[in-house]
Amino acid sequence: MNTQTLGALSSDQKIDKVFHAFGYSIPVGKDGRRLWPTKFKREMAHRMRSGTLSISDVQKTCQISDKTAYAWRKGPKQKNSAKRQKLREPAPVFAEIKVQHDVPVEQTETSHIVFKRAGCEVLLPSTYPVADLVGLIRAFESGS
Repeated sequence: MNTQTLGALSSDQKIDKVFHAFGYSIPVGKDGRRLWPTKFKREMAHRMRSGTLSISDVQKTCQISDKTAYAWRKGPKQKNSAKRQKLREPAPVFAEIKVQHDVPVEQTETSHIVFKRAGCEVLLPSTYPVADLVGLIRAFESGS
């Protein structure tokens, strides 16, 4: 801990003494609680995950509970729940397409895709990208 870091502590949390563990100096507040620096916890997590240190070693040396040691190994809590979820493949999107077999399809240069939904009719060029069409369908589905 340097003086800049110590200055950031609130006045009621000024250092009373220092606790030493694994080459780090851990400040101890007036209330007896150790103020574990984030850098220290990350280092302990790395060592526990790599197998350099066991959870038991960290627990005994740092005089912490099993729960705290496991929490350090796991890493910091994510504030946004979306960050915790692993990236998933997007859910498939299905659209019903009705084909009239009795009507012959004539292709002309001015052929279009007619998209009707929720009282709205959208005329798209026949070269409209399929991925964008899927996005359009999704937008209409989520809006209705």
